[in-house]
Amino acid sequence: MPLTMKEKILIAAEKRVRSAGFTETSFRDLANDVGIKSASVHYHFPTKPDLGEALVTRYAEQFKAELDKIGLDDLHAALDGFISLYSNAFVLNESICLCAVMGAEAIGLPENVNQRTKAFFELNKAWLEALLVKHGVGDGGDAASLIVAALEGGMIVASASNDRSLFEQVAKAAIRGIGSI
Repeated sequence: MPLTMKEKILIAAEKRVRSAGFTETSFRDLANDVGIKSASVHYHFPTKPDLGEALVTRYAEQFKAELDKIGLDDLHAALDGFISLYSNAFVLNESICLCAVMGAEAIGLPENVNQRTKAFFELNKAWLEALLVKHGVGDGGDAASLIVAALEGGMIVASASNDRSLFEQVAKAAIRGIGSI
């Protein structure tokens, strides 16, 4: 099935936001990326907050679909799978997790976009907490928050430092930091 124009716009927007940020992404740039007029982008997304909300919603749904594929019976394998999702989102000098960008820009973003970004982080923390509690790890909620914050922040710091090894170091430290692992 061919992609709809709305989907093409969202794909182009995700690529731009993950590499340059939401505030730097314009409807004119997106129109050029997909070969339409700027007014046509506005047809699908009347405002930039509408685009941002749809973008984060789509990203979270895709991320959840990948989370759902991770087996939960082996704690180490599940954590490795979770970290791999973040690792795959981080391409040095090219892109980081969409919600890492949105989180970093949160102060200047519309409330609806921030709410969707918050929901993405909550989804991640809830998945991790359930996994950790299932495997008897102490305070699963605190540990889940630590891991998500470390991975998101690790991407930002590694990207700013142009050093992917910083992300890998932070990911390993976050897992060690939860104690019984």
